[in-house]
Amino acid sequence: MTIRFIILLGSIFLIFACEKKTEVTPIAKESTITQEEHRCANCGMYTHIYPNWEQKVISGDKGTMYFDGARCMFKILLDSTTAPKHIEEIQVKDYYSLQYIDGTKAFYVIGSDVLGPMGNELIPFETKSAAEEFLKDHKGEKIVLFDEVDMPLIMKLVGKMRMK
Repeated sequence: MTIRFIILLGSIFLIFACEKKTEVTPIAKESTITQEEHRCANCGMYTHIYPNWEQKVISGDKGTMYFDGARCMFKILLDSTTAPKHIEEIQVKDYYSLQYIDGTKAFYVIGSDVLGPMGNELIPFETKSAAEEFLKDHKGEKIVLFDEVDMPLIMKLVGKMRMK
């Protein structure tokens, strides 16, 4: 009788010990997301690997979208199926200062010998003179403004795909 009693108690103990507890994990708010958790909204790469290249778009409908370079950012923005509908800010990092600047007012150098995390990039600058200096020093092809960037230009950069 004591063996059966011990087995019964042991079984009850195991049932309660193995009971699966379900906890609701709240969705992280933007303020609690660390830079190590930022992922490119286009390709999925973690942006903390190349923090100097991180760009972001802040929108009312999709929140803050992070990118590992301006090229990935433009791929999302130029595609009507993926672009946020209510853009509040577009922030890109100036290549020299590494400070966020207004992406709609930036000067972008294309075709240079400087590669981003995903290869050929649009290199952003706050001033035209900085972009011109970089263009000359790094064998850039040309300087383009935000409104001049279109999908054929992005696809041309993707097609070259020289990787870092």
